[in-house]
Amino acid sequence: MTTEQKTAARRLLGYGFLILFFELALIRFIPADVRYTAYFINLVLIAAFLGTGLGLMLEVRRWNITFLFAPLLLALIAACNYFANVIVEAPSMGEEYLWGIYEDISPAGRQWGVTPTVGLFFLLAALMFVPLGQAVGREFGKLPPLAAYGINILGNILGLAAFAAMSYWSTPPLTWFLLGGICFFALCRGKREWAVSLVCFPAVLFMAYRMFLPGHEVWSPYYKINFFQKPHAVFLNVNGSLHQLILDFSAKSVASNRYTAKTREDFLRPYRFVKHPDQVLILGAGTGNDVVMALEQNARHIDAVEIDPQIIRLGRELHFQKPYDDPRVTVYVDDARAFLKSTDRKYDLILLGTLDSQTLLSGMTSLRLDNYVYTVESFQSMREHLKPGGVLILYHMSPSFYIAYRIYAALYRVFDDPPLVHFQKPHRLFNYTLVAGPRRPDAAGEFFTVPVKKNPETGELLFPYPAATDDWPYLYLKEPAIPGHYLQVGGWIAVFSFVLVALALGRENRGKPDGSLFFLGAGFLLLETKSVTEMSLLFGSTWQVNVLVFLSVLLIVLAANLAVLRFPGVNRNTVFLALFASIVLGYGVPMQSLLVLPAASQWLVGGGLAALPLFFAGLAFAAIFQSRAQPVKSLGYNLVGAILGGLLEYSSMATGIKQLYVLALLMYFLAYFCLNRESPQLHAAKGGLL
Repeated sequence: MTTEQKTAARRLLGYGFLILFFELALIRFIPADVRYTAYFINLVLIAAFLGTGLGLMLEVRRWNITFLFAPLLLALIAACNYFANVIVEAPSMGEEYLWGIYEDISPAGRQWGVTPTVGLFFLLAALMFVPLGQAVGREFGKLPPLAAYGINILGNILGLAAFAAMSYWSTPPLTWFLLGGICFFALCRGKREWAVSLVCFPAVLFMAYRMFLPGHEVWSPYYKINFFQKPHAVFLNVNGSLHQLILDFSAKSVASNRYTAKTREDFLRPYRFVKHPDQVLILGAGTGNDVVMALEQNARHIDAVEIDPQIIRLGRELHFQKPYDDPRVTVYVDDARAFLKSTDRKYDLILLGTLDSQTLLSGMTSLRLDNYVYTVESFQSMREHLKPGGVLILYHMSPSFYIAYRIYAALYRVFDDPPLVHFQKPHRLFNYTLVAGPRRPDAAGEFFTVPVKKNPETGELLFPYPAATDDWPYLYLKEPAIPGHYLQVGGWIAVFSFVLVALALGRENRGKPDGSLFFLGAGFLLLETKSVTEMSLLFGSTWQVNVLVFLSVLLIVLAANLAVLRFPGVNRNTVFLALFASIVLGYGVPMQSLLVLPAASQWLVGGGLAALPLFFAGLAFAAIFQSRAQPVKSLGYNLVGAILGGLLEYSSMATGIKQLYVLALLMYFLAYFCLNRESPQLHAAKGGLL
């Protein structure tokens, strides 16, 4: 390797680091300040693919626009600052409930619709990645294609590791942008890049600092949390919306504060159905209100499970009754499903706190963080952890009736008996309380059941809003369909991407598109999304699981790349046959069926089923990529193809998550079809697939 190539390799490693680091940073930062983008946040991922792909295509035209990265980042941060104070009109279709989006529009306020707002942020995010993609392409062309691709992936791995460390230490965005700015500054070359960076990055840091509330703000691995202390309560907002309210349940406060007294009654109302709450499990324990109530009912032992470590910490520090300091309470920072799998303890009472979906499971999927908690399979697991005579109590804030009904239907199916329901109006911290399990009729009082029709021939229960399942866990959708606001945003992005790609390529480069690598990109993103959801189902929806899944995917891609470097004569028919077979195998073996296996076997079998198609897809990409006459342009097509895969991911709202395998299989068939009919001009003078 020459000196020039060594320099190019170091710079390529650095730009690969920056692309993934800023991608993850924006996935966290944008929805924290622009609330309504949280339900479209996988579009940041799509924007990163589009921007990077456009940058690679621009390199074919020998443009140097790397210096624009800092100003474009500044524009994005400025937009977040502005939109943090803008009222956004909620979609009127009523097909999906979106937490924290304003439905009452004030004529005096600054108003935007959801579609133009999300579209604007997609545009700004995509443009921000264009200079980084162009820089990658510039260094890429100085190295052999597969070697360059491997170095770029290694940089991505380092970027992922760095941001995971930032999340572990709960650092604020000021720290993220400071580290990213230092790394970009180290890669700058030429007076123009240095000068622009010196002007723009201090402005980025200043704006990030202005948006920070010292003493009232912490960043967990999931949320931006703001807390405000009052005499009888502490308000916790996450990503700009009220999430939890810590109340003072002391006798003095209850006697003097009507809201606290009424809320205490709401919490205690379902305990009339619990005979002896000796062993209690609280899922979604939050800052500790539910724990206080259980302790007041003389629980002998409480397992309190909360997914967010910072919310637990704030509960320890700020709750008036200090419930987490009680020796009867054991705290677990974990996902609800993951905890249920890890314990064999039986409980007299399992209580679900007011879990609600304020963020997505990850930046790769439209699933929300709590979607897998309210499925039939999840409630079945809870029932298995109840002692004979044990009771399940569920509090929920359901802004639409169909959401509560889905929970009702799931509990009815699992417990073979209609659960009891209490509806609170006006509501306080929740409006529905559901009780499942053995009950004493004389204790019902204000609780009721909902009549459910049966099929006269089969006796099957006919729910107007069927229960959510692990394959279709979309609790907040009114029916299995893609909501109109997703279709609007997706259509806008598709058109926008097509126009930008055409402009980036220029008239002279628009012919002979690389169809095989385009569809490989689409198929791979679908496989990656399916892996994220499957691993979350098996091992929990925690940020650590997501990091491990992303890291595993990158390592699999790197391993496939190294395998083709070591054995360059890979047969395309064999690779694609293995890829098709592994996808069919993954489709035929549902991940839910692995839940009965021991944890180690789940990791081995589940991880293997998810990894096999990713590995063969990586082999197919590397084997084709090494033959390309214009590898930078072809890589651009591959990244732009991922946009199609990202948009197709939304189809799972209508068809279920399992069908993503079918779509991935279709994308790979199209890739194989294009490969067998592609122009010889796409190939380098030597090499190619056997």
